[in-house]
Amino acid sequence: MAGQDLYQVVSTGRTLHAKNSDQVVRDAAQLFSIPEAQARRLLLKGWVIRDQLASAQALEFRAGLQKIGLRVEVCPAGKFDNQQLIARIKVAQRRKNQSVAKKPSTDKRLANGSTVSSARDDQARKVKSRTETSVTREPAKDLEQVFGDKQATVPSAVARACFGLLPALVLPIIFLGIAGLCLYGVGYALWQIPLAVWQGELTGGVIAYSLFTVAFLLFLLLLLVAPYLWFPRNIQPKSGEIRLNRAEGRDLLRLFDQLSRRTNLPKVQEVTLGPDAQVFSSPEFTQVIRQQLPIHLGLSCVASMRGSECLALVARGLGIYQGKLTGILAWLVLDGVRRLELMQWALENERSALCTSGEPNRLQKPLHRMLVTCGHFLLPMVERLEHLHRAMTRGSARFLESRADLWAADLIGSEAFAGFAERWHRLIHADLIVSETGREAAALGQRFENISTAVAWTLDNLDEETRKAIELAMGQASDPWDICEAADLERIEAVNQRGLNGRILREISLSDLFVDFSQVAQASSAAHAGPDCQVVENRRLLCSSREVDEAVQVLEEYFNRYPPLTLLPLRRPVSEEMQEMDLQASIDWLRGKLVDLGEVRERSQKLRLRMVAMQLGAAMIRNKLSINPQNYSLQSSSLASAQEMAALKRSELEESEKQLQHIYTVFYQRLCLALVAMPARERQEARNLLRHLAAYDALATHLERLGGYSASLSLFAQNLSQNLAERELVQKYLALSARELDATFATVESSDLFKAQGLDSALCIKAKREPLQLLPKRHHEALAMVQSMESRCKYARSVIFEHYQVQLASLLSRCLKREQQLQLNPLRLLRTV
Repeated sequence: MAGQDLYQVVSTGRTLHAKNSDQVVRDAAQLFSIPEAQARRLLLKGWVIRDQLASAQALEFRAGLQKIGLRVEVCPAGKFDNQQLIARIKVAQRRKNQSVAKKPSTDKRLANGSTVSSARDDQARKVKSRTETSVTREPAKDLEQVFGDKQATVPSAVARACFGLLPALVLPIIFLGIAGLCLYGVGYALWQIPLAVWQGELTGGVIAYSLFTVAFLLFLLLLLVAPYLWFPRNIQPKSGEIRLNRAEGRDLLRLFDQLSRRTNLPKVQEVTLGPDAQVFSSPEFTQVIRQQLPIHLGLSCVASMRGSECLALVARGLGIYQGKLTGILAWLVLDGVRRLELMQWALENERSALCTSGEPNRLQKPLHRMLVTCGHFLLPMVERLEHLHRAMTRGSARFLESRADLWAADLIGSEAFAGFAERWHRLIHADLIVSETGREAAALGQRFENISTAVAWTLDNLDEETRKAIELAMGQASDPWDICEAADLERIEAVNQRGLNGRILREISLSDLFVDFSQVAQASSAAHAGPDCQVVENRRLLCSSREVDEAVQVLEEYFNRYPPLTLLPLRRPVSEEMQEMDLQASIDWLRGKLVDLGEVRERSQKLRLRMVAMQLGAAMIRNKLSINPQNYSLQSSSLASAQEMAALKRSELEESEKQLQHIYTVFYQRLCLALVAMPARERQEARNLLRHLAAYDALATHLERLGGYSASLSLFAQNLSQNLAERELVQKYLALSARELDATFATVESSDLFKAQGLDSALCIKAKREPLQLLPKRHHEALAMVQSMESRCKYARSVIFEHYQVQLASLLSRCLKREQQLQLNPLRLLRTV
């Protein structure tokens, strides 16, 4: 393995969906030939299962562990150490034993009301349940009485900040020095021209040399300095973030103002809402100087944590930058890492200072390609600079981290900090589970209805074994540059030694401070997912049955992570030459088309959405309605131009669909050849399953239309005018959608097969047959009606498609089993690290 990068396979402490942890332990014990008690260590987060492996070996080992249901990660060798983990576990156990003696006094204090009581926990849960039913609440009152008037307990740290400024300035000085040298060189090279004129020595060589030097130095400036200094923060996409409208969160902003006045923390200038569970501030330098910071507030945190704990996280995010000198230190320490990581991401994703997003124009393209090509060679240098910055600012980062923890404890008290940190760890774990579930669902074109309530439900339903694993994971040291990482045991102990009293006098639910928290959370969840994703109820994604989970795994294996977005075409290729291929030849042909399949599949998705947008835009223009052409993928508001572009995209979509269908017909041929190779009894069962799949062809047209109508209604919801000028057109699309839903219900109810599979009852529960009503005159009521119809269409489509995938996976699992029995060379999964 000389010259190769080595890796280790590390446990994440979690199992795959629908996998029982006891069964995973038994399978692991059998796989490694070790006792079950020893195999249970594999469920510890951060436990190194295998170390010093080559890349191919690590990937193969990971695939084997995931087959038994254990979720693992591949990390660089040496990143995790089992001996350190065992030591931290022992520390955690000692701490847990010590906390038992303190628990009665803590419980007494909780009962007296100085912190959050269990009755208020029940009240908070009722608030969450009301949130899920979209009940509009009255604004919270008496916000002045939330915080006490105690003196600030977090001391000033001017001397420590001054001590940390010099090493924190090294990184920006390096880049500013390079920029200064480049600019000096440019000025010096340009000065040579007038100097040569003055001395009477001006020649073409002098001019050419000066211009070449200027061009070279400017190229270095764009390559080395511009990505660090001038890359915009929004270059890296952040899905689901929306700005809080002052009218929607007036009481929340009032509470933050009270927090700043009572604690001398920086003021909150603006609030950005996201569906995640993170609460942090990432300010500009001028905002740090003014002590007016933006705050990112994760709605999952608001829905899952108590109000006092959310405020503690807000105080922690603001407290890092409290005080101008300390704020400057925090900005240098944290922003330096952020800029280097952003620079590394941009170089890896072929971004340059000339084109930070989208595609470069014709004039920029040559220089952009040169910058991107040279940028790949800079990646090792960027990594070394990050290591240098971390090494020089480690002490300052630990100081800022501990100071932020003190600001959180200033609100809730030192005694409550341990329980708060434990719930914080659980919240991060629940958010991670929901995020991974959401990514898996997005691959199938589905998304959560409300991510924040999904995280809250996951947090409330963590099993005891997972809770114990999280407690043990608290022994791992946190990354001081990650401001969203929960407190470890050392940080908890440091806060407890300070003995701080809490500042919060009474509990308050932050979700009550929104005009409509449910609507905001659903809007953020919708923005987080792609526009083509179908809305699925939270419980259906989080509590998926073993049958559904196994079906997804079978489809990913058979189609190599590219299952069909619609129904699988049940026909073989037209070409006689391709029909003559045997099973192994078909698999080999598909292996060569995997890259094309991914590209064509993605292109078809985008073209379909653009087609819907263009058709809707043309309909708006035809009805003489004013539109923003960009919102409908158009270049102008001309009807002729819109129709021409729609026709062009239609032809592109037809060509793309033709290529996609051609590839999937070979998948069907692979299926048929495996079916023929089965024994007689298995072949008959497989043919029965194939007939069940053929029955879904009657729903193919309905699925396509429901997808188009839901996309159109989504565009209406995004661009619905306040005066409802498009009322007539919206009513028309609502009627078409309702008619298509009725036709879908009728088709399902007329089939005994669909009834036997429970598809009719599932549709009634999810899509709900309701009579169509006239569009209300008020904007918010009309918007709610449009969104309701959109959800019904998406629900109906997702329910049908889910039942279809289960039936398809049942057949494909038999085909895969037969291919293994024939010892064929399989269609390997694409390996991604």
